[in-house]
Amino acid sequence: MSIPPMPLEVIDLTDAHRQLLEKLSELVPGLAADSPQSLQRIFGLGLIALTMQVTTKARQLDQDDLVQELGALAKAVADSEGW
Repeated sequence: MSIPPMPLEVIDLTDAHRQLLEKLSELVPGLAADSPQSLQRIFGLGLIALTMQVTTKARQLDQDDLVQELGALAKAVADSEGW
């Protein structure tokens, strides 16, 4: 399922988030603070980071099926993005 791109104005960023985004845009090639594609990329990276946190917790709780499922989904996203 593909989600259509969303205009940047729909996302309400705090001043702190905006400053962080602008600083990251200075440091990361291809990242633009005013680009919906960049925000989509950051969102994707955030999902991967959250997945890693949940996977770590699932390992601690011996939820191997969840670990495998999340790992496969994260790998598919990473592969599709060419990471």
